[in-house]
Amino acid sequence: MVLTRRSVLKAAGLGAACTAIGPLELLSAAPGAPEDKQFHGLRAGVASYSLRAFPLTDTLQNIHRLGVRFLSLKEVHLPLSSTPEQRRQVRQQAEDLGLSITSCGVIYLKNDEAQMHEAFDYVRDLGASVAVVGVSRDMLPTLDKVIRSYELKVAIHNHGPKDKLFPSPLTVYDAVKGLDRRIGLCMDIGHTFRMHEDLVEDVKKARDRLYSMHFKDLDSDHVDAKDVPVGTGVLPIIPLLRELVRSGYSEELQLEYEAESKDPLPGMAESLGFMRGALQSMP
Repeated sequence: MVLTRRSVLKAAGLGAACTAIGPLELLSAAPGAPEDKQFHGLRAGVASYSLRAFPLTDTLQNIHRLGVRFLSLKEVHLPLSSTPEQRRQVRQQAEDLGLSITSCGVIYLKNDEAQMHEAFDYVRDLGASVAVVGVSRDMLPTLDKVIRSYELKVAIHNHGPKDKLFPSPLTVYDAVKGLDRRIGLCMDIGHTFRMHEDLVEDVKKARDRLYSMHFKDLDSDHVDAKDVPVGTGVLPIIPLLRELVRSGYSEELQLEYEAESKDPLPGMAESLGFMRGALQSMP
């Protein structure tokens, strides 16, 4: 079956997406619906950075309204300097809404064992299993040492052509191959596409260390391309989703919608609706 944007929109019931009435109710699934039915078994959720202009309580409520179960928490919503009790309260607040914090980040680490321990304690206390991080190559020996004290995974985030450290997921993969298996990568598909790389091939090459994905769409492959709702841009979203399903990808897949920071919910809902439709149209 050949999937087109038109067939996906039909499958997702998104024909009313452009109307001004109730976009969230039209585009989101019922809160708490099993993720395997929504996203063909993929653990799709939302990076809270998408809602960076909103306070924590509103952010959690809005993620709940979008009908997903998983989220990646950014420190703009809970500082790294928070206490264990504050983290416990936030974890409970999310769980009360049926949400699970699967990762935290991006957390920018220093080449300092104490600071790394503080960051990983934060992730652990929130009940997450993945720390999405920014590091430099000279930090890797320290990171390799510190992470051995935790039952967590570390996913190094790539940041595209302007990133002099890890522009591509493949540069991360090559750097961590000889390190502890807990250390892998977070593939930001927007930044990767700006590198003019084949997203599907990158997933295949880095699959065994791919612990997180930041999912988005862009209006072009230029360095300064702008975010648009998933399915309306130029990224090969359907082939990428097909490969993730085919390969049995079981790690997190977080929508990171960076456009319209003051009013992101319509674009986020449209993005998740397209992803649901694309996945539900697959065999």
